[in-house]
Amino acid sequence: MLVKVKSAEGYEANPSIAMAQSIQASPVEKHDFTSSKLNESIQIKKEIELEKQQQAEALEQLQKDNESKIVYLTFDDGPSPFTGQLLDLLNQYHMEATFFMLGPNIKNHPDVVQRMVDEEFAVGMHGITHNAKQIYQSPKAPLSEMLEGQKIIEDLTGVHSNLVRLPYGSVPYLTMDMRVHLDKHGFKIWDWNVDSEDWALKDNRFVNKVIQETDNLSRAGESPIILLHDKPETIQYLPKLLNYLQKNKYQTKVLTNDQTPYTFQCNGRCYSIH
Repeated sequence: MLVKVKSAEGYEANPSIAMAQSIQASPVEKHDFTSSKLNESIQIKKEIELEKQQQAEALEQLQKDNESKIVYLTFDDGPSPFTGQLLDLLNQYHMEATFFMLGPNIKNHPDVVQRMVDEEFAVGMHGITHNAKQIYQSPKAPLSEMLEGQKIIEDLTGVHSNLVRLPYGSVPYLTMDMRVHLDKHGFKIWDWNVDSEDWALKDNRFVNKVIQETDNLSRAGESPIILLHDKPETIQYLPKLLNYLQKNKYQTKVLTNDQTPYTFQCNGRCYSIH
């Protein structure tokens, strides 16, 4: 039963409405909730569910890509004094690739970055420092580095890229709160499913490893995302890999802002570096 109470104008006011009006949260209280541990926990739970959904979508896309024998070549840590040779090599074999680059290196080699864009390679961010203790030092530190890298690329080339790859991958140091901040700014966190280990092997062994894992993934029904590095040793032995891909009718594509990213899932494995 609705009960009315007497107001200045008569018996018209509803006490439940009056009470609700009287206990509305103040701006300070709203701010306190927004920055509270409870709200942080809610945001992290949402991020976990979002990443699960994205991973399912990414795997579904990789399965479709595999039907067309699509391979994604990705190169980290550049650009370098050798990137021009790398682009020449990729063009020679009619291969596409995505470059995850460091801000200072972009500033040191602006012409080759512009060439990447002109020749329709994809460009993305790998941060600024490549120092784990710096880029993972606080919840917003990865975001800060990626925003800075994004601005460097956009100011130089006019390209607005949301593609990011975290140094050393998104597990274990990219904690869920860090992921929330990156996601809110629209960044796409790309990891890989084939690790060439070219930085350690530095010879034909990394090529053989990639070929074997690419074949295994293809037979399992999943398109490869291959992690490589913009280094002279990689470039030296890369023709063997590109020749193999070409002979076996693989086709390469670039990653785009519109794609659902393939991101390592924390699943309890992520933790603060400090």
